[in-house]
Amino acid sequence: MSSPTRQDVSFRTLSGLTLRGWLFPAEKRGPGIILSPGFNMPKEAVVPDLAAWYQKHGVTALVYDTHGIGSSDGEPRFDRVEDLHDAITFLSSNSLVDDTKIAVWGLCFDGNIVLATAAMDKRISAVISFAPMMDISGDFERREPILELAIQDRIARLAGEEPLYLPVVTDDGTMPLGQVIGAAFFGTLERLKIPVENKVQVQTYYRALNWKPVNVIHQISPTPVMMVTPENDQVCPVPMQKAAFERLGEPKLQCILPGKGHFDWMFGDMDAVLNQQLDFLKKYLKF
Repeated sequence: MSSPTRQDVSFRTLSGLTLRGWLFPAEKRGPGIILSPGFNMPKEAVVPDLAAWYQKHGVTALVYDTHGIGSSDGEPRFDRVEDLHDAITFLSSNSLVDDTKIAVWGLCFDGNIVLATAAMDKRISAVISFAPMMDISGDFERREPILELAIQDRIARLAGEEPLYLPVVTDDGTMPLGQVIGAAFFGTLERLKIPVENKVQVQTYYRALNWKPVNVIHQISPTPVMMVTPENDQVCPVPMQKAAFERLGEPKLQCILPGKGHFDWMFGDMDAVLNQQLDFLKKYLKF
């Protein structure tokens, strides 16, 4: 009897919240992979198709809504690494998953998250970091006003007021910290029917400004890392991705996607993109 295509799942975090997602079970016991779609993105964004692809190639895949996003509990907060620790615990307990063969996959901001998590959680057996946003420190002129807003928000919330939100992408196509996404970003998401709210708590940006994942990535080794870099990435500068790759210990592999940008890599020959990742996993997870 074949496994169901997709299962609704939920699991608890150490903070006592319930996170919800989908499990894509493989036909037999073997490796597992957790796929994360990026900053403020719900589980419906990009990763379900990738999870189904991995499922067909013998890998049980998990996608989920992180803390305060989509169907999961909690307010939007910067707890992505901690959520991923608990997602690994959940996936490791599945009878179809060999807990010595767990991989993590993250796109853009979550490309950072999987790297930072692997530096601390040695249950991870392989990492695929896709177009990671290695510099999240923000433009100086934007940084100071956001920090001021964050302090004002803390004061107001202690007085009982509602949280202050900022957009993910402003009308001119930039993020509040200065990264350029493009004015058409949310229009594209709407056409793809991906439910994303264009708002994030200012405290999330505060935490992001004080988080430096590049300082810990040298600690990932000897866990193998594959960094996938679109050649024309307009959001996460390629030189920064390459510089971060150089700071990684061995074993590591950088895969450049010729002619591709931060978003259009998912259109076209996806097998060519994913087969390289599968080969990497087969080599190091030995399946």
